[in-house]
Amino acid sequence: MVVQDTAVAEVYKCPRADGSVTLSNVEKGSGCSKMVLPPSPAPKKSPVAKETVVKEPAKTADKPKSASPYDAAAAERKRIIQEEMDMEKSRLNTVQARIKDLSANNAKTPDQVKELMALQQKESLHASNIQLLQKELNR
Repeated sequence: MVVQDTAVAEVYKCPRADGSVTLSNVEKGSGCSKMVLPPSPAPKKSPVAKETVVKEPAKTADKPKSASPYDAAAAERKRIIQEEMDMEKSRLNTVQARIKDLSANNAKTPDQVKELMALQQKESLHASNIQLLQKELNR
């Protein structure tokens, strides 16, 4: 009989002042929120009597392997990275829309010029975060 150990951890999503997000197993401030992750796809175990002998089927080349714990963890990691990339794209779109609105105004106040410069920096940050997340997904 094969017994699998399961690791359980809490994951916190912590926004930073620059608009980026940190994922951690430790709550790093008042703005952090605990993520609700889907349960592990581990199969349910049925009770087996001590006298029962469980025979594992012979492995054949044409049967697909069940997902290993590593594969399940890798799939969950990709899902989290994709979620982060979707959030970065949403933030980028919001920043770009605001930049477009401010750029349309020819007579900008000094505060609007400062805001436009700050938004352009955020746009660059979000674009680079998306590139980094894309690299991680392609690993």
